[in-house]
Amino acid sequence: MNQYRLRFTKPFERRYVKLLKKNRQLKEKVDKTLEILKNNPFSPSLDTHKALSRKGGEVFSSSVTGDIRIVWHFDKLEVLVIILLDLGGHSGSKKVYR
Repeated sequence: MNQYRLRFTKPFERRYVKLLKKNRQLKEKVDKTLEILKNNPFSPSLDTHKALSRKGGEVFSSSVTGDIRIVWHFDKLEVLVIILLDLGGHSGSKKVYR
């Protein structure tokens, strides 16, 4: 089975560094989730589902923890590429659903 390649956007990278810089446990969970995402974006452990996008495109949300989500979409130009858009909470001040 082919693996997806992950492409990080600048907003995702900023949130990744900011959210995880002082939390090694959460960083390990996010990194494990990214590995699963590369192998099977619809793995039951990710609870991946379509999410509303402010720009109207089709985006997906995958769970890292009970509150932390990764928001992403498939690249429209390249096969087997996932573009990581955002990382943050499901609720609260760091929420990814705005």
